[in-house]
Amino acid sequence: MQDRAQQFKELFLSEYSRMYKAAYILLGNEDEAKDTVQDVFARLWAGTTPVKEESQRAFLLTCIRNRCLNIIAHRKAQQEAMQLLTPNAIDSGEYDDDIIEIVKRCIDEQLTPQTSRIIRMHYDEDQSYKDISSQLGISLSAVNKHIVQGLRKLRTTLKRQEV
Repeated sequence: MQDRAQQFKELFLSEYSRMYKAAYILLGNEDEAKDTVQDVFARLWAGTTPVKEESQRAFLLTCIRNRCLNIIAHRKAQQEAMQLLTPNAIDSGEYDDDIIEIVKRCIDEQLTPQTSRIIRMHYDEDQSYKDISSQLGISLSAVNKHIVQGLRKLRTTLKRQEV
C-alpha cells in the first residue's frame, strides 16, 4: 500500500499542472478546472484499474478531456433550462401561472432539500456557483451536480405535464 501511495503521489506531482492546463483551456474557469483534475485523481485513487506507466499521460489527459466535455454538455443543458426559468421570460407573459406553479411545486416537493436550496440560491437569489459553494461548504462540482440534477427533474416534470 505504501508503494502505491508513493507512486500515486509521484504521478500527481508530475501530471497535475499538465492536466490543470488542459482542463482550464477546455472549461475556461480556474475552480472548475481544479475540481475536474481533483475528481479525476480521486476516481483514479479509488479505482482498481492499474494505469500502465507508458500510457499514463495519455490516459489522464483522456480522462480530463472526457470529464470536461461532460461538464460542457451539462452547462449547455443548464443554459437551456435557465432560459425557461428566467424572470424576463415569466414577466413577458410567455408562461402562465400554471407553469410557474408546477415549477415551484416541483422544486419544493420533488427535489432533495439540498438541491432545492441550491436551485433557489442560484435562480431566485442570483448567487454564483462560487458563492453557493462557499456558503454551503461544498465544492463547485457538487453545486453543479445539484443544479444539473434539479433542472433535469424539472424538465422531466414539465414534459410529463406537457407544458
